[in-house]
Amino acid sequence: MITKKSQKINSIHVLRGVAIIMIVFSHCLGVFKNTHLIANSYLFSFLNLFAFNFTTFFVLIAGFLFQHLTYKFDTETYYLSKFKTVVCPYISVSIFCFIFFHYPYLSNLPWYSSTEPSVISTIIKMMLTGTQLLPLWFMPMIIIIYLMAPLLYFWSKKSLMVAGLISMFWVVMFTKPDFTQPILNLLHYGPVYLIGMMIKQNYETIMKSVKDNLFLVIFFFCLCFLVSFTYRYVSHLGVESLYYDTLQKIILFILALYFLDGLNYRTNEGKLYKFFSYMANVSFPIYFIHEIIVLELERLLYMSPLSNIIKTDNGWLASLGAVIFLVSTLVVSIIIANIIKFIFKNKTKYLIGGIR
Repeated sequence: MITKKSQKINSIHVLRGVAIIMIVFSHCLGVFKNTHLIANSYLFSFLNLFAFNFTTFFVLIAGFLFQHLTYKFDTETYYLSKFKTVVCPYISVSIFCFIFFHYPYLSNLPWYSSTEPSVISTIIKMMLTGTQLLPLWFMPMIIIIYLMAPLLYFWSKKSLMVAGLISMFWVVMFTKPDFTQPILNLLHYGPVYLIGMMIKQNYETIMKSVKDNLFLVIFFFCLCFLVSFTYRYVSHLGVESLYYDTLQKIILFILALYFLDGLNYRTNEGKLYKFFSYMANVSFPIYFIHEIIVLELERLLYMSPLSNIIKTDNGWLASLGAVIFLVSTLVVSIIIANIIKFIFKNKTKYLIGGIR
């Protein structure tokens, strides 16, 4: 049982660590750009599909914890906290991107123009859409959700079971995220946030249902995954208009909560828990800076004698390369995050997000 005023839920904490690793892994898989890899390699295709959209975990965790902490919700305190830990690092990392990635383009634009693209209009557009760096598409959408906190707090006092089930149906049937359009992302991930709230509100009931129907839930997850996987190889499957990727991650999240529930009763922490706990503690800095590391490592690989690996059509080689990229990116990101923390101390959260 998870107590109402518990400040830390171990299973959720572990899943945050898992989520950041898989998000980085999905971007590392994207380094290997041979368009035939998925068609030629079931292994690479499996890893690509499984790692894809673990952002759903972050949204579910955010909704779960919002519901968990409603007992101490205060609008002003909440907004101030999110401004410090989300908006400020978003602005900070964006400035870095404008200087180091977009300066050549921006330097050729006028500062301001009412008839053509300008520096100001381009920067504003990028900030509103999160297109200045691949992972930052998430920020405008989640900021909108945070702004809706008073409404979500009102809903948190109501029964969310029906709303959560409808939301699962909604994300499959009617919405699909578009990483350049925050409103479409909100229409998709807003209901996912609500599902996270619903899972926390009905935690004991859901865990009991999973226990009583474990094989059925696992089968449903496998079915969702198999449909998405098969669609890559079979045309006219009849599911072209449906979006199963988010649903399979929601089911996987619920299964993970069930299997990790025992962590919420333990007082001793094993080595594996400590690893994922540490990854959770540095998840925000990793999220903000990892793609910069991926791009730099990719650039260095292009300049090396091993540059042809990026275009390989060997799925096993590409998969191994992605794992190496993953480990390298995580290690470098953690080192940089800790260097920034050493220099800026408690101001680090304003630059790259907080390290717990």
